[in-house]
Amino acid sequence: MNPVGTEAKTDPDPITAAIEALTAAASSTRVIGRGTPNEHREPVDLAEIVCQVITTVAANAGGIETLLAGRPGSWEADYVRQIVYSTAGHEDADLLRFRTGPVRLVVDFEGTFYDFGLEGMWGQERDKAIKHEQDDSLTEEQIVEASARVDAIYELWDRDQAAYREAYTATVRQVLTARGLTCGVEVTETSLEVATPWDPVADELDAAARVSTPLPMTGRPPDWTEGIPADALRRAGLTYTARALKALR
Repeated sequence: MNPVGTEAKTDPDPITAAIEALTAAASSTRVIGRGTPNEHREPVDLAEIVCQVITTVAANAGGIETLLAGRPGSWEADYVRQIVYSTAGHEDADLLRFRTGPVRLVVDFEGTFYDFGLEGMWGQERDKAIKHEQDDSLTEEQIVEASARVDAIYELWDRDQAAYREAYTATVRQVLTARGLTCGVEVTETSLEVATPWDPVADELDAAARVSTPLPMTGRPPDWTEGIPADALRRAGLTYTARALKALR
């Protein structure tokens, strides 16, 4: 029950908002022949506005089929396709020019490091370093050195992930810019399976970023030529233990 004197808050209805916006647009006018003796006002071209709005919504949704996924075979869907194709063309790249909303990517960066074999490599070396630190035969000085090595391995793990997140976001933005898009991108990190609306543009950008984002250990994209990227790092002497020892010198 709501407190006396208050009204229940309801979420705004997007359909009502859209109707109100288009109704306002329908009643507006445009200037024709501005600055000339024939300057005059006349009603806006609402048909053009409606076509542009529908096309932009399709672009923001991730594509025409994503927009129409609720009932793709209906006659209404067929008319919407005709509007979008007539306005933007049949190519996905042409439709993307109409996008105004940012591309939203939800990325599990720890999962990415797992796929690269980096989490496994780090975990093995971390456990080995901790086991060495707990060796009862170590002198006090050796215990201090072993503890510093453990701390350095943890620090490298956190630093690598932070650097990769930054590089990943920069790569995605570069891909967007190369395609002539100005809609922007939002990257959100999660380590859980999060249900998000399917956006083929987001999937495409994520795939491109995973291939070309440089790893912080090398400054180059992941090397899959002979096994997983972790194998390439081992061959290059860039394990977490080796890097930790180098940082402690």
